[in-house]
Amino acid sequence: MEMKMAKASNRSYRCFYTPKDALGHLTPSDTGAQPFVQLKAENAEAAFISAHHVTGCPVSSVERLEHAAA
Repeated sequence: MEMKMAKASNRSYRCFYTPKDALGHLTPSDTGAQPFVQLKAENAEAAFISAHHVTGCPVSSVERLEHAAA
């Protein structure tokens, strides 16, 4: 049985967003720490779009996560 590998071009991204309350108003954190989602995407733009789709909230920044060398 052959296993398919994930696309080598998919990278991990951490996307920070500003949550909304029940009425849809933005509710930034009092501490300044923003929530985030981590996902895989081909590039930062695709990660930005996916994070917005998943959270339904405005995305403020996207960071590519690098794997540490052993």
